[in-house]
Amino acid sequence: MKRTIWLIMLYLLYQVVFTFLVMLGQFLFMFAKNAAYGVVTDMSPAELLQSVGSGQYLGDTTTTIALGVLLAALAMLWTLYRHHYVYSDASFLHQKGALPVLLVCVPFIYTTMYMLNLLCGELDLPNLMEDSFIDLSGNVWGILSMALAAPILEECLFRGAIEGYLLRIWKRPWLAVTMSALLFGAIHMNPVQMVFGFLAGMVFGWLYYRTGSILPGIIGHILNNSLAVVSMQVCDKDTESLEALLGEAAQPYFLAAYGVILVLSAWYLYKKMKRNCNFYETGAV
Repeated sequence: MKRTIWLIMLYLLYQVVFTFLVMLGQFLFMFAKNAAYGVVTDMSPAELLQSVGSGQYLGDTTTTIALGVLLAALAMLWTLYRHHYVYSDASFLHQKGALPVLLVCVPFIYTTMYMLNLLCGELDLPNLMEDSFIDLSGNVWGILSMALAAPILEECLFRGAIEGYLLRIWKRPWLAVTMSALLFGAIHMNPVQMVFGFLAGMVFGWLYYRTGSILPGIIGHILNNSLAVVSMQVCDKDTESLEALLGEAAQPYFLAAYGVILVLSAWYLYKKMKRNCNFYETGAV
């Protein structure tokens, strides 16, 4: 578990460091711009440093956060590949029936995420970062970080690097899948995301265990986050999904149809995804 703890700590450290560096860069740019126009500040160096930490003088805090998250994700991805925690391996794509499996993963994951969203809605858990997510969903850097960079990084880290490692050292695969899902949920530090993240992590973890590839999880994760970004821009705070825009009367039909699709796609994947890969190395893409 030391390796797992180290990766989680490094992941959090990158978030803090790169967000601070972006804030510092923005501050220095604005400070130099003000100086060029003859606007002089009488703040001491300590006060200047404190202003950076508090976000004072920053033009767009949303862009600052988004760029920090994006750069941290890129740095963590580089670290995972540079130190061989994950590696590129296209063997899954060369297996017979790989393309149909990937295609079926799309409706399977979409309907699963829909059901999980309904469950979390019924639990009425607080969403402490809702306003921040809405702001990020309207920012180009926020969209890139939430819909693309974060899904790729999180699958490489929690499935490839962490779950792949646990599958090699633990005799019970379900325990490795559950542990990676727990860590995935906990790292979000937001009540509704913690529950949703754990349940979604179980789904992505199962896909990784059955295929030996994080590619199905990456596709599903990008799909889920991209739809969430669209929903935050299209729906209001009381509308939990795109389907809810059609009204409450349509919800039972969506639930029934998605339930059938979920069962059929899950059955297909269970039959087609044979657990025959070896986890003797790091997690493969």
